[in-house]
Amino acid sequence: MSNFPRRTIDDPAADAARLLARLGIMLLFIVSQVAPILARQTIYILLPIGAALLLASASLAPDARKLKEIAVLALKPTSLGALFLIGWTGLSLAWTPFNAGPAERFAKSSATLALVAIACAFLPARTKTSNLNLLPIGTGAAAASLAAVAFVAAKAPDAQSGLDLNALQRAGLGLALLVWPALGALALRGRWFSAVAVAVATVAACILAGAPNALPSLLVGSAVHAISLRKPRQAARILAYVSAAIVLLAPLAPAVAHFALAGRLPAFAQPLAVWGHIIANDGPRLLTGHGFGAAVYGVLGNYLYQDTPRSLVFQVWFDLGILGAAGLAAVAARSFIIVGRTRPVLAPFLLGGLATGFTISILGPAAEQLWWLTLAGLDAIAFALVMKGQFRTRRPSIQPDWGAGGIAAR
Repeated sequence: MSNFPRRTIDDPAADAARLLARLGIMLLFIVSQVAPILARQTIYILLPIGAALLLASASLAPDARKLKEIAVLALKPTSLGALFLIGWTGLSLAWTPFNAGPAERFAKSSATLALVAIACAFLPARTKTSNLNLLPIGTGAAAASLAAVAFVAAKAPDAQSGLDLNALQRAGLGLALLVWPALGALALRGRWFSAVAVAVATVAACILAGAPNALPSLLVGSAVHAISLRKPRQAARILAYVSAAIVLLAPLAPAVAHFALAGRLPAFAQPLAVWGHIIANDGPRLLTGHGFGAAVYGVLGNYLYQDTPRSLVFQVWFDLGILGAAGLAAVAARSFIIVGRTRPVLAPFLLGGLATGFTISILGPAAEQLWWLTLAGLDAIAFALVMKGQFRTRRPSIQPDWGAGGIAAR
């Protein structure tokens, strides 16, 4: 009787963990980019499921070093700055003029940030090439799908197309964010022609979808990418100072508009005049702010002028005061510094991505929406995925020794 060898599996738990991680990454970066084109609410469902799959993957193959790394990351200046900003936001609920709305909004935002932190923390320690490729595949598929659907929507009247134009615009903004880590993933593999194709498809899709402020933000990101090609670390430091200065010095422009140029501003600059009027009458509120959600619900309830600025910087200053603005400036600056320390081939793409997201937040009004926070969280997970794929994948080349000594050794 013949004995057939049995195929053995070295570690079933590790294989299952790798499968769950693959499914989670696929869900986050393929399905989550394509599905919201037709159904905008799907992003709120797919992000928690993807994070849960990554957490399940980590639980099947526990690693004590992983927990130690998470504890170390939690004590980093960037993490501490983010925790301070979140804590100060929660504390400001005590003096916000609105009741249930801001508290519910804070709970949803905190839950989203917690899911993003879990997903980033429990990504595999090293991103395999097969997992890394899922990001540009999803971005390319989303760009092609969005361009096709937006073209159909443009040709047909709204009533006949049955398409949600708001969903297309949101998908375009998400694509403008996620294209940068996708391009970085292709750069790590030396796939430059594919990177150009994905970039061109993304720009075309954003234009066809009419994504608000996507094109100027992509232009800013492209400029940052160009200037950081040669010396990304130096460029990152400059961008850190610039981003912090924009946040901290933002009230100067509306103050000048109110005190020096009152009544002489053109119509497009009226939001600056409104902010200047608020600054002139705020007094101590410049330190503490009006409480989280005051800007958004103030405009919705007609307590503030409809010309009130809709940018993230105004919301932080109005809601959280100078302490919140200082926290946001510190987080933005440290993010540029950290990204600038990655490999020179990758850093320019990630710096361009940060600049694009920062510009969209500055221009508004996307930054006041929960879906924007969700898209930004998905972008943060993509950054973490690409930054963990920076290890050498090529085998070292060994020159054969054809001399007498080498032959004798054989």
